[in-house]
Amino acid sequence: MLSLDIQAQTGDLTLNVATSIGDGVTALFGPSGCGKTTLLRAIAGLMPSEGTIRCNNVVWQSTGTFMPLHQRRVGYVFQDDRLFPHLTVAGNLQYGFRRAKAAGLSIGLELQEVVARFDLEPLLQRYPNTLSGGESRRVNIARSLCSQPQLLLLDEPLTGLDAQRKADIIPYLATVAKDLSIPTVYVSHINDEIAQLCDNMLVMTAGTLIDEGPTGEVLGRLWRASGPDQSYGDPGSLLEASVMHFDEANAMVHLNVAGQELQVISPTEPQTQDLRLFLAAADVALSLDQPGRMSIRNVLTGAIVGIRQLTGAKIGLVAIDIDLDAENHGQDKGNDHKIVAHISAAACNDLGLARGMPVYALIKSAKLTTPFA
Repeated sequence: MLSLDIQAQTGDLTLNVATSIGDGVTALFGPSGCGKTTLLRAIAGLMPSEGTIRCNNVVWQSTGTFMPLHQRRVGYVFQDDRLFPHLTVAGNLQYGFRRAKAAGLSIGLELQEVVARFDLEPLLQRYPNTLSGGESRRVNIARSLCSQPQLLLLDEPLTGLDAQRKADIIPYLATVAKDLSIPTVYVSHINDEIAQLCDNMLVMTAGTLIDEGPTGEVLGRLWRASGPDQSYGDPGSLLEASVMHFDEANAMVHLNVAGQELQVISPTEPQTQDLRLFLAAADVALSLDQPGRMSIRNVLTGAIVGIRQLTGAKIGLVAIDIDLDAENHGQDKGNDHKIVAHISAAACNDLGLARGMPVYALIKSAKLTTPFA
């Protein structure tokens, strides 16, 4: 558990953040310049700040106390490549272990396990300048774990990678922090990455937090953060799905979502059986009648569990919360099979939508892809 109550000043930015971060992966989300990297640097002890930082009940910083970076046991992965160019991949990994052992730390994560988790065996004798972008990022993240960190900070580690390279790395990131029970803060501005990787979200603007909570809930509230001068991306839903089968001829994956089929475009078969997808609220249309012959491939049935008028930059729209578990009969049971649709207030009124009503949610396959396909 990481607990923060810190303040800092850098240039025109005033940082003022108080929150707690548990095990698993927490997304740090917000527009450029809002203070995401500044917050990471303050947590790591790389820049001065005031206030209190505690990790696993150990005080890293408070009035009269400041623990230096090397004692905080932070694994920090920057946006750019920080591998030692004169060392092989094996040498880079062993560097972290040597530092941990020199500090007298117990080794809970052995080199062989790190190599296996990140599939690095074929790369061990290569030098950084011979690695692809995806390979280099895998090694950077793996090296950070070799130092036996108590906390992992990932500052947009997939920036600049193409879709296939992201797809190669995502499975490692999605499991390693959770399996090892290391609190992880993951900076990103891409909803697909966050939906696939992160259990919780922190949303920042101008150095402060404006929202936090489970990823599935916060993604649906992003419209509140958007304004005329800046956007926080499309609000939407996190879908938990499992692969039923892959139709290679049509580049289509058939998924199971809450016992219903969802067809998603993918040029290749997903690497994992279970997927988490982001579905933008603006990409969901609603019907009260069973749709007939049409090009839209996905028709999910559910019941309305909430209706909210949107304001600000989204004025004129209504958020319709839909539970895909039919047995709930329109009662919000807090399960993970809810989606949100943003439709016009005029359409909502004309359809006479109300809580408890059954509806059909229409989703174009062309609007959904498997993560980073």
